[in-house]
Amino acid sequence: MRRQMAHRAGAHTTRDPRGPRRFIGPIVLGIAGLVIVVALFGKPAPATADPSGNVAGVTSARSSPSPSSAAAGARVPPPCAFGDEPTPARDPGDWASTILDTTLMLPESYVPTGLVPVTDAGIEGRGKVRELVIDDLRALTTSAAADGVTIGVDSAYRSYHQQVLSYESYVKGYGEDAARRTVARPGHSEHQLGTTIDFTGDLAWLAAHAPGFGFVMSYPADRSPEFSCYRDEAWHFRYVGRERAALVTQSRLSLREWLWANTR
Repeated sequence: MRRQMAHRAGAHTTRDPRGPRRFIGPIVLGIAGLVIVVALFGKPAPATADPSGNVAGVTSARSSPSPSSAAAGARVPPPCAFGDEPTPARDPGDWASTILDTTLMLPESYVPTGLVPVTDAGIEGRGKVRELVIDDLRALTTSAAADGVTIGVDSAYRSYHQQVLSYESYVKGYGEDAARRTVARPGHSEHQLGTTIDFTGDLAWLAAHAPGFGFVMSYPADRSPEFSCYRDEAWHFRYVGRERAALVTQSRLSLREWLWANTR
């Protein structure tokens, strides 16, 4: 009885003459569809800042790359070490690309052009910055006031010789080892560029909003000191322009890492 039932069931079974080849078409179509979807929707939005300082590329991108993936295939800076090598981009016109760390430095003769008081931007404080910083510094100050936040300037441009005094004072108070990781040696300070500010006030607000106005925190806690070469400083911001600041923020790298990867 079972053999008869099996025979009858087999009598109505037909085999597809194409065999395994019948699966090739659907597989090819599936892969093609996946490629089209990735091409249309997989590209992140560009990093831009609106007039209020919001970095659209950071907030609207579909995914945020980790620092390791953002730097994949890019040039990686050498481990932090102490030396005195001239930085490659040391012309005043290279202000947004100059790399300064515990090894690379500016010459003693470097003096930025167009220095004006920070108060020209309507912000309380002392010191001077390059005139090219003023418009965005004013916009940052105005935005902070609109949010009920007070910010000020504690320190701005420092000459090579002013940095000598600052460094020697720290060495006397805390020793050479502590000074090297906390205060830049003369020639190694971003303050000599005339585009760097030590802010006072609401530092959390600055961390969230300053990049939208072109200011990048040079020594963020999650990248310092291993990658930035200095201890973290939540008050230390360098002006690199809105477009570049947005790209640095989106990369989640320190400014030193980003400049090594993109400007050398």
